[in-house]
Amino acid sequence: MMKLLYSGWLAAIFFIFGSVILGSLLPDYSMVSQTVSEIGEKGSALYFSWQLFGFLIAALLIAFSIGLLIFARKKNLSRVPGVLVLFAGLSELGISFFPSPHDLHNVFGLSMTIGYFAPLAFYLLWKDKLGQVFKKISLAAFILIILGIFLNLSPAFAPKLYPIEYYGLVQRFLLFTFYLYLGFVSMKTLSFI
Repeated sequence: MMKLLYSGWLAAIFFIFGSVILGSLLPDYSMVSQTVSEIGEKGSALYFSWQLFGFLIAALLIAFSIGLLIFARKKNLSRVPGVLVLFAGLSELGISFFPSPHDLHNVFGLSMTIGYFAPLAFYLLWKDKLGQVFKKISLAAFILIILGIFLNLSPAFAPKLYPIEYYGLVQRFLLFTFYLYLGFVSMKTLSFI
């Protein structure tokens, strides 16, 4: 179980640094204005590298979710947060399997929203088990993720909310917050073994 719980921390580090490094390898790619999916879209020089990268991240998320489910069972905690992390991993798998601009890429991207509710589930269901810091960070992460979801989806319903030239930053805010939170959960659960 302990090795599986390290997967959350690894997913966070690999996703953040990997997306930055791979993005920097593409000529004329802008992390400020372009999405992470554009790094490995069809026709990109990093198409296969990004797919492999996505499969690695999905595998780490799935492994982490299994570790969380085992941890929850052993500590007599709700398994719902682990299931939501599993859903995020399966969504990431679908995102990787169907690269942009495939229609299913966006379907799996939107399905990731279910996984984004993991911090709320941790806050509500594990709040008294891992301490006050865990509880407060879980709530803060969820609020930031909700803000990120709103800003990420706003071009569809409020295109004048912010200049679209910053969409890459908005998406990274959402993704990096989620992955950093998973890294935090990984380290916190490891400290309770």
